[in-house]
Amino acid sequence: MEVTLYGLDESVYTRIVRLVLHAKEVEFTLVEADPFEGDALPEDYDLRHPFKRIPAIDVDGVRLYETDAIVHYIDATVRSASLTPADAETAARMRQLMRIVDNYAYRPLVWGIYVPLWWREGQQPSRESIDEGRHVLRVVAGFVSASPGAGFTDFTLATFYLASVLAATDSVPAGSKLIDEQPRLREWWNSVRTLPVMALTRSKHTKF
Repeated sequence: MEVTLYGLDESVYTRIVRLVLHAKEVEFTLVEADPFEGDALPEDYDLRHPFKRIPAIDVDGVRLYETDAIVHYIDATVRSASLTPADAETAARMRQLMRIVDNYAYRPLVWGIYVPLWWREGQQPSRESIDEGRHVLRVVAGFVSASPGAGFTDFTLATFYLASVLAATDSVPAGSKLIDEQPRLREWWNSVRTLPVMALTRSKHTKF
């Protein structure tokens, strides 16, 4: 299998794909594609992602973009331990967690808290971002006991969505404090953040 991943090592969503590839024991090449401040994209990148975002991937000639589509394809086509629960309800809960990260967690926790403090020379996050981040982490923490199989007792696709976002969140004091407010989530995250796969995918821009 020949796999080329386009993205940045400091990108939360590129890291999700990298974590899944490592979990499935797939070798891949990472090609730098920066649609942000660096604005450095491969010449043919519009053929890989018409909206010029990251990540995008080429798997034996199959070109895909959007993280959700990429990780589900990898999980479905690589013959190793599945990252999707066999039980229908648990699989649905896994997808709920993934969508929670996409729709409610990523914006306040990464762009609202992590980016200002880490990338903007200590600019303080807004009260709105703190409040939204607190709420979404409270909701996620509820899954730890109510639906542990969705991503907490075993590796699933949702595990890596959460891990990538929490790694950024926990890299700044304001984010760490919010995680600390949810003891069950903090306990789980502490056990995950030290795993070899996290160190393998960590960029210089995050602590974990």
